Amino acid sequence: MRAVVLSIGRELVSGLRLDTHASAVARALGGVGIEVLRHETLDDDVRAVATAIRRAGDEADVVVVTGGLGPTLDDTTREALAEAMGVPLEEHPVAEAHLEAWARARGKTLSESNRRQAMLPRGAEALANPIGTAVGIAARVGRARVFCLPGVPAEMCRMLAEEVVPAIRRLVAGEQETRAKPGSIVRTIRTFGLAESIVGERLADLMAPDRRPRVGTAVSAGIVDVHIYGFGAPEVVAADAAEVRRRLGDAVFGEGEERLEDAVAALLAKKKRTLAVAESCTGGLVAAKLVNVPGISAYLEEAVVAYSNASKVRSAGVLERLIREQGAISEAVARAMAEGIRRRTGADIGLGLTGIAGPSGGTPGKPVGTVWFALADAAGTLAAREVFSGDRGFIRQRAANHALNLARLRLLG
Repeated sequence: MRAVVLSIGRELVSGLRLDTHASAVARALGGVGIEVLRHETLDDDVRAVATAIRRAGDEADVVVVTGGLGPTLDDTTREALAEAMGVPLEEHPVAEAHLEAWARARGKTLSESNRRQAMLPRGAEALANPIGTAVGIAARVGRARVFCLPGVPAEMCRMLAEEVVPAIRRLVAGEQETRAKPGSIVRTIRTFGLAESIVGERLADLMAPDRRPRVGTAVSAGIVDVHIYGFGAPEVVAADAAEVRRRLGDAVFGEGEERLEDAVAALLAKKKRTLAVAESCTGGLVAAKLVNVPGISAYLEEAVVAYSNASKVRSAGVLERLIREQGAISEAVARAMAEGIRRRTGADIGLGLTGIAGPSGGTPGKPVGTVWFALADAAGTLAAREVFSGDRGFIRQRAANHALNLARLRLLG
């Protein structure tokens, strides 16, 4: 079975907002055995969206549309779907009841614009939205089953998981030629510490264009994902995944959606270690990543943003003399930050990092993107210097990931 993913919104077309929905939908579809033909991003134009839905309905089995179901006049997906189906919009009793219950629970009165969200194409089904006003819509156009979801990320993700994926599983189960199980179609091996070019060299034969399963890479903030595509062949995908892990070794930190912080948290729990962090140029990003992990409070003792020189002295125990003689961006200061935060908190591991995120502040000897890292534990202190390229946000992301990976590798031994 094949699918087309449509993302609707002027803000996406104009570049004001990044379309993250298409990747989330494609991953979910791949996990239940659906091959995604393409993604399309369209303006809130009724005719253009209707044309895209009709075209997708002629060539795919599943069409997932995100966005354009809100209460304002520029939310036109429901009108476009009705045009593609060749039917009028009419008040849907389930959608109306949902809106009334939503308003009643909050002591509000529905506005006329909100009532627009009860209008669905004749013959369409309403999909439950437990956390928002806009119900989703399920209908048939051409040969395809069409699912329309709100563009609000939390609502879209929950409805995708609770409404769309179960419905698609039922569709897949009814297809005699498709026996794929969840997770058997696309498998992702996540790595950090090797450049994408090195990963490509080590996996060159697996990535040959005419080979099956297909193997490809994608990189973001230093994380190199290896995607293995093996439609209908879970055992072959598993064999390739094992080979990728063997060739890339300790650079592999997880699979699927696992993050570096998840890997670090799991190792802290396994080794029964605690961690404290003193970070400067990342501005709390290392700590923010870690606290995304449920249960991290058992292993994260403390995290401080020692941004100014005075804070490095006060919060991380760095000697003023050291900053004056070596500079705030130096191996000596990074070591002192890691050792100081470990000593003050009593954590098993102290992590320190200091650098220049830019866009200004660089020198010929310490260009923008220079970051010093240090890790202190009972075995001693190790330090490393990296120079990252990119804008301020990218440098901070790379540095935070690098710091987490330093802790991961130390915990691995």
